[in-house]
Parts: sequence; structure tokens; C-alpha cells
Amino acid sequence: MSMDRNIRVKTDKQYKSLYRQMTNLVVGDSHELFFVCACLGYKRKAREPLGKRGDDKFWSGTITPEEWACYYAMHLSDNHMDFQTLSDDTKVLAAIEEYANAGTKILLEELLCDYATVSDEDVTLDLARCRELPKVFLNYVSESGIR
Repeated sequence: MSMDRNIRVKTDKQYKSLYRQMTNLVVGDSHELFFVCACLGYKRKAREPLGKRGDDKFWSGTITPEEWACYYAMHLSDNHMDFQTLSDDTKVLAAIEEYANAGTKILLEELLCDYATVSDEDVTLDLARCRELPKVFLNYVSESGIR
């Protein structure tokens, strides 16, 4: 497996501010939040296409080998363990982007609703209310079983 380092990974444009604000507040980098959201979407069997709303978020080179392994496992499971489907990392990540997109929506509905303002164009955190968010986020991840 190549683990292509030169793919731009996308999230929904609506989540641009959310990703920026969550970085260094509850996660160290965008790929970490993306990973949690992808796992959440996968666990709930929820996918949501980005369509034309995709926004370049980070380079695939920031994805850790452990994250790649999880993405490959998700993709293999979805494709009846057909290893040939792993030959194109762009396609693998496109599927994972759909899981992450759905997972971000779930995260907003279940956890961030008390901390965020949501509009069709943007999601922003009310940083004045986010003092406890790192601890609440960690607890949510632990209780969700997305380790």
C-alpha cells in the first residue's frame, strides 16, 4: 500500500471554521478531528457525500500510518475484502471523506450543539463556553467506542 502523501483531503465547506477552532482546542491537527469523525460515521454506518461543498482541509501526508490502516480496514470492509480496491488512495479517501462528513454532523448533533452556532454556510464555536470542551470531547469519544 502506497499511503499517497499528496492528496488534498476535503471536508464540507460548512465545517471550515469548526475544524480551525477545534484544532489546538481538542485536537492537535485537522487530520485528528477528521479521523474521529470518520470513525464515528463508520461506526454509525453513516455516509454523506461532499458534492460541490468540498473544501481542501489537509494533505494526506499528515495522516498517520495507524489512521491509514483504519481507513484501509473501513474501505476493505465496505468492499467485501477486495484488496484491489486499495490500489487508489484517492478513492479510499473519497469514501472516508463521506464517513467523516456524516460523523461531523453526528458530532454536532450529539456533542457540539451546546457549544456551536450552525448556519448553512458555517459552523462556529462559542469559545467563551468551550473551557470544558476538551474534557467533554474526550469523554464523548471514549463513551462512543471510537477508540
